[in-house]
Amino acid sequence: MMKKSKVRSEDFSALRRRAEERLLENEQKNPGFSLSSVEMHRMIHELSVHQIELEMQQDELLQSRDDLEKGLERYTELYDFAPVGYLTLARDSTILEVNLTATRMVGVERSLLKGRRLLLFVDPEERRVFNALMERVFTHQEPRFCEVMLVHENDPLAQGYMARIEAVVQNDGQSCWTVLSDITRQKQIERENARLQATLVQAQKMESIGRLAGGVAHEFNNMLQVMLGNIDLLIDREELDASVHFSLATVRGVIMKSAGIVRQLLAFGGKQIISPTILDLNVVVKHIVRMLQPLLGEHIKVIFTSCDGLWPVKIDSTQIDQVMINLALNARDAINESGTLVISTGNVVVDAAFCSVHAEMVPGDYVILQVRDDGCGIERETLDSIFEPYFTTKSMTEGAGLGLATVYGIVQQNRGVIVASSRKGAGTTFDIYLPRSADN
Repeated sequence: MMKKSKVRSEDFSALRRRAEERLLENEQKNPGFSLSSVEMHRMIHELSVHQIELEMQQDELLQSRDDLEKGLERYTELYDFAPVGYLTLARDSTILEVNLTATRMVGVERSLLKGRRLLLFVDPEERRVFNALMERVFTHQEPRFCEVMLVHENDPLAQGYMARIEAVVQNDGQSCWTVLSDITRQKQIERENARLQATLVQAQKMESIGRLAGGVAHEFNNMLQVMLGNIDLLIDREELDASVHFSLATVRGVIMKSAGIVRQLLAFGGKQIISPTILDLNVVVKHIVRMLQPLLGEHIKVIFTSCDGLWPVKIDSTQIDQVMINLALNARDAINESGTLVISTGNVVVDAAFCSVHAEMVPGDYVILQVRDDGCGIERETLDSIFEPYFTTKSMTEGAGLGLATVYGIVQQNRGVIVASSRKGAGTTFDIYLPRSADN
């Protein structure tokens, strides 16, 4: 800048010298014309003042140009490296201007992206939504937005972006300013929150149903005991006719069957009286498997895979019997003709990442008991309700709907977690996590 000012000052000095030379030359040609030395000095002084003013103005202009260049650089950086994508689009979504952030979102260099249509980078299943946005923006000339999935045109396997597209028409009415915001993480959080909320609601519902079932079972059990005691007294009376004895015996059988339902409700509600002991799950399950084959029939093959060095668990062995029998019967009903029931055990360390997916669990060491069948499977809409009492996919004459509810209650009573996974036509898997016993 100073160099330019110096050059400018030399130009003014040369100009002043030429003016003095012209003045002397004019005096020689016109002897009658003359300037006094005072007037000449005054004119030279005025030229010097103007020279200084011009040099100051030149310095200000140069400073303004430098400020403008720096401001342009800052604007370019803010524009290109903004956390959102900026584009200028024509009516048909042709890209007229675009910043670097937007080019990264679609995976194409800026020089190749200009002149392309943004529509081509929208997931084909959501292009209708984007076209509707552009139509509203240019028709109503109001700011609009939509949420679509952006994909890489030449690499469909690359990570795409869930984007919020906001557009507002420019004054010319032929183009619009557009902002692309990456909302992938936001949508993931929203889905995760929704899943956790659904899990919490389901857990609260199951807890409420469990308390209700346990309370009702206790009251019902008390009444059954009174009924059973009186029936037994009547049956012992010898003076009653044989037909009366038969009727009383029938009533007693119904009472005993009702008592069995009460025990299942108590198990679901976690109110079952138990005597937990430290045991090797392999030994207990191996014993049960031998009894399952006759129960399931020859058309179902039972396979048991045990884990070496299995950690001990603390649970009532009779409850394991209940769990295995109920899950086996559930698998039998799911297998139409021939099939396989696979039972396995294992050790697993549950971390925080796993617990974030299964909110009912806490990190730690668990023994897993897995029961898997290759039956008809369960629809996704039904899967969340299978542990509820009397919820069943069978006909009214095929099941009471307490088997899986009993399993759920037993697992909960022993501080465990049961996770069901299934797909229609692809079988069902139950993973039971029981805490590793620390009392061994």
